[in-house]
Amino acid sequence: MDTHSSDMVAWTLDKRDIRAFVILAIFFSGLVAIAALFLSSRAAKVDRINRLLDEGSCVRCDLDYVVLRDTDLSNADLTDTSLRNADFTESDLGGANMSSAILSGAVLKDSNLALANLENTVLSGAVLEGSTLIEADLRGAYLGDAVLNQAILDNAILDDAILIRVELQDAFLNQANLRRVDLGESNLNASILRRAKLVRANLANANLREANMHRTDLRRADLRRANLSQTTLSQSNLRDANLGQANLSEANLTKANLIAVFLREANLSNADLQEANLTGAVLSQANLTGTNLTGATLTDVNLQRANLTEAIVETASLESTKLCETIMPDGGISNRDCS
Repeated sequence: MDTHSSDMVAWTLDKRDIRAFVILAIFFSGLVAIAALFLSSRAAKVDRINRLLDEGSCVRCDLDYVVLRDTDLSNADLTDTSLRNADFTESDLGGANMSSAILSGAVLKDSNLALANLENTVLSGAVLEGSTLIEADLRGAYLGDAVLNQAILDNAILDDAILIRVELQDAFLNQANLRRVDLGESNLNASILRRAKLVRANLANANLREANMHRTDLRRADLRRANLSQTTLSQSNLRDANLGQANLSEANLTKANLIAVFLREANLSNADLQEANLTGAVLSQANLTGTNLTGATLTDVNLQRANLTEAIVETASLESTKLCETIMPDGGISNRDCS
């Protein structure tokens, strides 16, 4: 190989080496930049956390994944703050302002949120089991798929909130405001909702088995296919409510207001409806086997194809009811009003 050819090869190798060096330099520079950005972001988050702890405020902050267990954050201002997957287990957030904050997937188990402002807050998938939310403001909040078993929400405001598929077993909602709330497909088994206001609430397909809803306001509520077996609804107001295909077996509805209620194909077997007012109610194809209707008002009730086998109708008049293919308490069939 002559000298000219050797120089060309060396020059080619030098160009390749330079190109490789440049690529490696760019790569490592990128890594350094990413590391610097990560450290800078982490340092900034630490600063935000310290500001929250020192000043009790961090408005519109990014605090995703922050861990602040057993921390005193009472009366803190976290308005419009991002707190996705944050951990506030056993922390005190009493009186805190968390309106419009994002707490998706956050853990607030056994925390104190009494008197907290959670208006329009996003709590989808959040864990609030055993938490105290007495008199908390949750108007317009989104709690889809959240867990609130054994939570205390007495006197809380949840008007227009969305709680679809929520777990609320053994929870306390005494005198809570739940107007127009969406509790569709939620589990409220054995929960206590005495004197709660659920006007126009959506409880379709909800599980309310063994719940205590004494004197609850359920006017115009949607309870289609809901499970209300062994539920206490004594003296409750269900006027104009929709309970089509609902399960009310062994429920306590004594002195309940059931005026114009829709109970088509509902299961009321062995339920207690003593002195209940069912004026204008629709109970066509309903199961009233063994139901106690003593003293109940049955004016203009539709009982077409209903089953009243062994029902107790003492002092309850069936004169103005609509009977057609109706199975009477003695087992006979009445077609009195068939056209």
